[in-house]
Amino acid sequence: MKGFLQHTWGKLIAVALSLSLITAAVALVLNGTPDPLRNVGETVSRPFLRLFSTVTEKIHQGKDYFKGIHTLQEKNAALTQEILALKKEIRAGQLATAENARLRALLDLSATRQDLTLTSAWVIARTPDNWQGEVTIDQGKEQGVRPGQCVVDSDGALVGRVKETGQHWAMVTLVTDSAFQLAGQSTKSGVLGSLEGSLTLLPQGKLAFSCLTQADPVQMGEDVVSFAAGETYPSGLVVGTVSTLEEDPGGLTRSAILTPAADINNLSQVFVVTAFEEVR
Repeated sequence: MKGFLQHTWGKLIAVALSLSLITAAVALVLNGTPDPLRNVGETVSRPFLRLFSTVTEKIHQGKDYFKGIHTLQEKNAALTQEILALKKEIRAGQLATAENARLRALLDLSATRQDLTLTSAWVIARTPDNWQGEVTIDQGKEQGVRPGQCVVDSDGALVGRVKETGQHWAMVTLVTDSAFQLAGQSTKSGVLGSLEGSLTLLPQGKLAFSCLTQADPVQMGEDVVSFAAGETYPSGLVVGTVSTLEEDPGGLTRSAILTPAADINNLSQVFVVTAFEEVR
C-alpha cells in the first residue's frame, strides 16, 4: 500500500513539474505580445495555473500524510513493546500469587499440625513408564535432603519419600510406586495399617491401606494419614481417602484402596520435610 501511494505521488510530482514548465513557456511567449493576444494566453494558461496550484497543494498534503504514517508506525512499535512488557509483568505477578498461596498453605500446615522444616523443590523429571512411580527433584545433599525424608505438596499432602540423593538432585518414590511402604492411620476410626503401593494399582494412580481385619471399622470416604512410632518421618501427613474396600485372598484380612490426596500426575513444586518436631 505504501509503495502504491509513493508511486502515485511520484506521478503527481512529474505532472506538476510538466505543468510548471508549460506555464513558464507560455509566459515567455506572451511576454511582449499585444494585449488581446496576452489576454487570450492568460485565459488559456489560467486553468493550468490552477491545476498546478492544486497539484502542489496535494504534494504538500502527501508529504504530511507520509510523515503521519511514519509517526504512527513509531507509536505502534512503542505500544507493542509496552504491551509485551505488561504481559511479562502480569505473568510474573500470577506466578508470585500462586507461590504466595502455596507458602500460606504450608504456614497453616506447620501451625496446625506439625512443626516442619520444609525445603522447596521443583520436579525436573519423572519415570516415563507404567512400572515405576518416581520423580526427580532439583534439591539434594547440599540442601539437606536425605533418603527416607517425606515429600509433600503445597497442601501438606504426602507425595512420597526420598529414595536417593546427589549433590543437587534427589529421586523421590511416589506413594503409588510398588516400592512405597509406610505406616498409616485412619482419621475417624483410628485403625492402624500399612500404606503400600502396587503394580496393580499404579496405573490407576492409587495405593492400598493394608493389613486390616474384618473387625476394623474403616469407612468409605475416610482420610488416612501417616503414622510414625519412631522419629524417621512425621505423623499426620494426609495420604489419601478411602475409595473402595477389598477382601484380601483368603478372606482373613482386607484392604482399603486410597485415592491420593496429592495430585500425583501433575506435580510441579514440592517440599521436602528436612526436619520436624511432633506436636502433641
